[in-house]
Amino acid sequence: MARHMSRHSGKIFNMVAAGVSCDACGKGGFSGKRFKCLLCYDFDLCSDCHEAGETGSGRHSTSHPMQCILTRVDADLYYGGESHSVETPLSFTCPLCAQLGFSEAQLRDHVTKQHGESASAQEVICPVCASHPSGDPNHLTDDFLSHLTMEHRPPRDYELVISSLTP
Repeated sequence: MARHMSRHSGKIFNMVAAGVSCDACGKGGFSGKRFKCLLCYDFDLCSDCHEAGETGSGRHSTSHPMQCILTRVDADLYYGGESHSVETPLSFTCPLCAQLGFSEAQLRDHVTKQHGESASAQEVICPVCASHPSGDPNHLTDDFLSHLTMEHRPPRDYELVISSLTP
């Protein structure tokens, strides 16, 4: 299952890919990697179509940032028994610049420092909401920084511990 991953695709886990179909080939309920476009509403690709550079019909482009999501079964297979949590994804993709490899906190910091006010210049799908089993997979926001700050802030106790560690 260790295939090449697009530079636009952060890897995270989801419980199931049920109810999801590939917008290029129409395959439904597929296992393995699912690629969620962070600019196009309700646009997903199966691994085969993503790797082939398929764009389906409509406004999707291969340059759009994509969030990679694994089912629980495939995550277990992919990580070969290593400890991981479906509730704590390993990697998010920035929907504004397609940079990947962020934790939730790192994504918030990146958007604040690198995009600031421009984070409200376009409508994007939140990769955190799209990735979590209880999240909205198509949550569009026109102010990504405010959304991250308000909806995905760490618990207050966590912030106090972190602030006490910084000089």
